[in-house]
Amino acid sequence: MNDRNKLFDPNYLWLKHYQHQWFVLIALMILSIVGVALADATERLSHWYWLAMVPVFFGACLFIEWKTTRAAGLSARSIIIKQTLHWSGLLTAVLMTFFLRTIGSLDNQTTGLVLLLLFALTTFLAGVTMGWLFRLLGIFLALCLFLFAYMEHFIWITIWLALLIFVAHYFLLKHFGHPGITDTST
Repeated sequence: MNDRNKLFDPNYLWLKHYQHQWFVLIALMILSIVGVALADATERLSHWYWLAMVPVFFGACLFIEWKTTRAAGLSARSIIIKQTLHWSGLLTAVLMTFFLRTIGSLDNQTTGLVLLLLFALTTFLAGVTMGWLFRLLGIFLALCLFLFAYMEHFIWITIWLALLIFVAHYFLLKHFGHPGITDTST
């Protein structure tokens, strides 16, 4: 099968994998933007939303890493332990942030920014071991943090920034690929 036909073959492994990555990237970007808006608008709802985002990010990270590292022969146990430790650190930091807000050390807007910073850092660090997807998502979240901190009307800039991240992700995949993906059809 030549390279051109592989692009359209539904059994071609990398195409399936990268379709999942795009879906995860878009979903996590949207959920993060909603979380910041909620943190600024309503205290009670944002508390539960951000707590719910920890397992969502954990699940997304586990899903992507499972697809790539299982092919490399790593055990399921090591993947689960590593991801659980990584994301439980974020859960602890989120709970501490809400404690600081409860005692009056942080206001709603500052809480949203701190939470976005925590998610940006944790997501970027997940990407250090997993690949471009989570590094780019961490960078996107960090850039959104600056936009949200300095601009009231950030939505259009955020949309353009998200598009730029999608283009960067495509470029990185096209030129560098993912070392954990192998073609099983040959």
